[in-house]
Amino acid sequence: MSDLITALRTLRKTPGFTFVAVLTIAVGIGANTALFSVFDRLVLNPVTLPHPGDLVAIWANNAKSSLNAPAVSWPRYEAIRDHATSFSSIGNSAFDNLTLTGNGEPDQLTSLRVSNTFLPTLGVLPARGRNFTAAEDVPNGPAVCILSDELWRTRFGGRESIVGETVTLNGQSWEVIGIMPPHLSPPFAQVQVLAPRVFEVAGLTPLQVQNGSGYSQPLARLKPGVSLQQAATELSSISAAYGQQFGSRLDATTTSEPHDFIQSLVGNLQPAFYTLLGAVSFVLLIACANVASLFLGRLVARRKEIAVRQSLGATRTQVVRQFLTESLVFSTVAGGLGVLIALWTLAAIRSLLASQLPPNTVLTLNARALLFTGAVTVVSALLVGLMPALQASRAHMVDVLKDGARGSSSGGRRFRGAMMIVEVALSVVLLVGSTLLLMSFLDLQRMAPGFEAKGAASAFVALPIARYKTPTEQAAFFTQVIDRLNADGTVTGAAAGLGLPLSGFNPRGPYSVSGRPILPLPERAIAGFAVVSDDYFKTLKITMAEGRAFTPDDRDGAPGVCIVNEAFAKHVFPGESAIGKVLMRGPKAEFVAQIVGVIRDVRTNGLTVPVSDEIYFAIRQLGRPGMSVLARTNGDAATLQSSIRSAVLAVDKDQPISFFATMDTNVALSLGAQRIVASLTSAFAGLALVLSAVGLYSVLAYAVSQRTPEIGIRMALGAQRGQVVRLVMRSGLDLVAIGLVLGLISAAATAQAIRSLLFSVQPFDLRVYAAVTVTFIIVAVLACLIPSLRASRIDPLLALRTD
Repeated sequence: MSDLITALRTLRKTPGFTFVAVLTIAVGIGANTALFSVFDRLVLNPVTLPHPGDLVAIWANNAKSSLNAPAVSWPRYEAIRDHATSFSSIGNSAFDNLTLTGNGEPDQLTSLRVSNTFLPTLGVLPARGRNFTAAEDVPNGPAVCILSDELWRTRFGGRESIVGETVTLNGQSWEVIGIMPPHLSPPFAQVQVLAPRVFEVAGLTPLQVQNGSGYSQPLARLKPGVSLQQAATELSSISAAYGQQFGSRLDATTTSEPHDFIQSLVGNLQPAFYTLLGAVSFVLLIACANVASLFLGRLVARRKEIAVRQSLGATRTQVVRQFLTESLVFSTVAGGLGVLIALWTLAAIRSLLASQLPPNTVLTLNARALLFTGAVTVVSALLVGLMPALQASRAHMVDVLKDGARGSSSGGRRFRGAMMIVEVALSVVLLVGSTLLLMSFLDLQRMAPGFEAKGAASAFVALPIARYKTPTEQAAFFTQVIDRLNADGTVTGAAAGLGLPLSGFNPRGPYSVSGRPILPLPERAIAGFAVVSDDYFKTLKITMAEGRAFTPDDRDGAPGVCIVNEAFAKHVFPGESAIGKVLMRGPKAEFVAQIVGVIRDVRTNGLTVPVSDEIYFAIRQLGRPGMSVLARTNGDAATLQSSIRSAVLAVDKDQPISFFATMDTNVALSLGAQRIVASLTSAFAGLALVLSAVGLYSVLAYAVSQRTPEIGIRMALGAQRGQVVRLVMRSGLDLVAIGLVLGLISAAATAQAIRSLLFSVQPFDLRVYAAVTVTFIIVAVLACLIPSLRASRIDPLLALRTD
């Protein structure tokens, strides 16, 4: 207790040092705490399900068709469900769309088709009502549904009596049998209604489902004592047996693989977060090195106090403990202030990055974050206080009491020099890494996506099969909507399409080429399949490289036609024109389409993803119940939402729209992770550069104050001011040079670690390393200049008199 009281009294006597030390450490702790909170919520604990460590997501893997995704066919799921012994339970799900009518405005609901075992497998059951039964999870079973808590409250006023009542979905009566709990995490995020029968998902015919189309996302819970590797071995055996038994199915050569459920959700986020955590840790280390140098200088100034205490019997351990207590006191205060900074930072993240965060994401400081803050505070106290305390406690008692130890010890100078080198090296690593990431992001922003996003927007429309039974009826609906939009004076172009660029939904399928051998279905080549209207390419301003676009004559009953992208044409027909070639699709290659056009490549799946082969079919020849309606305007694209909604309602008053977004927004969202990483690392690097400059200035300023008598003697013996400036400048720049060299070497190794986050930028881009070197030299010169000029103005007489 006496150490604590003494520490508080001592820190009160030096408010300037205390304020600077607390603020510097608080910034580092606050930044680390905020980022850890986001990391904890999005990566370490992204779900609120019970025992998530036992859950596995079953993925489909097929190297030949570049498939590695949670897209399992229903027949394969049945094979796993019936034969796997590694799981205590297994369930299946698939996203769907259901249209709610008869209770206010029509609404397009994000739906999840689930098996009756899905909710029990995840350990989440309805908060009101009940789960689906096996009798309801059969072909042509009863129309029953479970509502999300949000839909129940917003659309039905939270009425308890809704359970047992009927609602109108897709024009049919469905009985509400349950209400889900509130604030659910993936896989329930944004889901508004659950329905049984995964095999009845819209957009796929029963034949496509049974032929092995991959679309569902099975989840299973491992039995106690069963490892992921054991489950993988068993699934591999089941896959082999499935392929032998159903060799003609589309997924016959596909392998089922179990993935850790949490990893399957956050795997893409981990490299970015590890980069950010490394960057913010560097900032804290630089802050600690800065304060440690100041702390040592303060302790050296108290060398006579230390000597007196030792002469009165204080041991070195007691002295070190006293100074560590002081370090812990201001670090604790800094930790408290850091919590406030973290709260402000999290509020800023929620405000600025709301569109990038998963639905229902709440960023707050929970118990784990506060425990992390406490650990960081203790580590900061040790980093700041331990070495300076050990250095200061080594003072020679007799020499100090005789006042014969003017200035700091050589050990103290070496320690401060070492801290300065560490600060410079860490700052250089941060600057190089952040510059590489920023250049990569800017290159992505400048990349042409293959279409013009400005002025365009889209909304998804899912037609109920009960009211639009045939492809011809479905195509007619979208054609009428397009005509309505074209009649709108604010709309300069309209179209419809399935598989819009950057939409996140881009179906793929097998095809054959006429005149070449027709391979078994699972061995055929795979390409992206899109269905578009006549003016689709014109509306998105996608350039035709060869041939023509679709016309109204490309209708049902006319010869089949299609359009391919350049990547497809070069890959499938190298060295020759693709125009006039004939493609075939269908289980027996029975549907024939002649290539009438080739478009320039579009980055459909993302700006960082290589362009894949793509085939476009005419909407009048291949109508689909779910498509995006696209419009373009010369004004603000956000205003197109009302235009699209009005056009749809004019054709069908009970048909809603969903997922409205401007194409600019889709482009921005596709670069969300790169933007966040580049922005935050740049901010951390800038902060590190400032801290290093301040640290260099403080080290030199302190050195000048300690070497005042020496400088006075030099000037009394004839040293010129320029010589003094060069002397002080050299002492600082020598440290910077060592730190630069070490930093550049470390940066080269770090750049390799972040290679996966770089796009079109090499980790060893010499321009980056040269720019960082020049920047740091300029900053270092400016930081050294003020102490050097101050040293050159020392009056020799005053300096010698004070000595």
